[in-house]
Amino acid sequence: MTISMIMHEFKMMFRSKKNILFIIALISLIAAYCFLILPNMETADSFDIEEKEAEMQNLGAMRQGMIDRGGTGFGEKTGNPYAQNTYDLQVKSRLIYAFKDQNFGRFVQLKMKDDAYDTQIASLDWQLISDAPYPSLDMERNVSLTSQRFQGYLDANVPITYEMIEQKTALQTAVKFILDTTAVIVLFCAIYFSSDMITRNKEHRSVLQGIPVGWYRLINVKSLAAFIYTLLILLGLFLVAMLLIAIQNGFGSFKLPVPITLPSSEPDDYSGYRHSEFDNITIAKFLLLSLGIMPILMYLFIRLNAIFSLLFKNPWIVIMVSTVLLFSERIYYSRTTTELFGIELSYFPQTYFDFGRVISGEKYYLVHLESITYQQGIIVLLSSIVVLEIILFVVSRMITKRKFYRKAA
Repeated sequence: MTISMIMHEFKMMFRSKKNILFIIALISLIAAYCFLILPNMETADSFDIEEKEAEMQNLGAMRQGMIDRGGTGFGEKTGNPYAQNTYDLQVKSRLIYAFKDQNFGRFVQLKMKDDAYDTQIASLDWQLISDAPYPSLDMERNVSLTSQRFQGYLDANVPITYEMIEQKTALQTAVKFILDTTAVIVLFCAIYFSSDMITRNKEHRSVLQGIPVGWYRLINVKSLAAFIYTLLILLGLFLVAMLLIAIQNGFGSFKLPVPITLPSSEPDDYSGYRHSEFDNITIAKFLLLSLGIMPILMYLFIRLNAIFSLLFKNPWIVIMVSTVLLFSERIYYSRTTTELFGIELSYFPQTYFDFGRVISGEKYYLVHLESITYQQGIIVLLSSIVVLEIILFVVSRMITKRKFYRKAA
């Protein structure tokens, strides 16, 4: 009986015009991104050879000016700008030749040196990140994460391509999607597909009332069908996106690095501020951790939708309310806010909706709350599901099947 009901729910979800139109829209977005946006997109690691050659000309002109006026020595306050200028000129020159020769292993090594020098110059201008509460720390972190990633390329012992450096391979694109706020699309899919799992049968309420299955069990069957359906659709869309990107930029390697931020193992410094440390995990581990938390979040929203369906009996209201909860953290988020109603943010489930940033440690770093961890997120989300299950059981007893479909008429 249960399997037959699940199959029936599958058929209804696959035939749903609402779902079909939404899937077509998602496929269109994937195609537009793969064929229009990604090929023309420049990332922070894209290499503009003309711009780099212009920088070399400027450095060469400055170097010649130092020679002409005899300013090639060491100054007590300025150090030796001539030596620094010459070093940077040599690094950029070799960087260009490595790029032209497509020797990307050497290119990465030189890029690390070139970025370190450019960042040292840029750090003199704090206005670059003046909106951040800790601008110098943010800049140091960005430099450290980039250095970690480049070093991870060398340590992975895989052939390095320019697409890997730009982070445009299929696997790297998937990681960037999860790390970005666009990952909420995954959770919104669970909200959208399950929004009408109970109310879509209201036109057949007399038939449903006659089914010899308990109301709470029927809700569970519908939730399970919606959960499996969402997983299958997302898996299919993921495979399509991976195939399209891999054809253009390569599949990538599971050994490639994903930089992460960790709380420091050292004690607080004299100012009482606890700094961070940086490390790499492989793309394989990052994706496995994502697969560990993503289904939990999807199931949480599906059960939440079941409660809202019983209360509101309208799928569009369910979508709106669940979506508001999905983005609820944006209402109070601030990099200096660590508590809500006197409780640490690490105890609220919405803190972990950006699950990619939790895995990478970025969420901990931005709020500077060490209790925001992957393990804590799993515990909080599972505890939230237990609470939702109790609420759903109580609500299903208050709003029976007969009462629900009679009022939904």
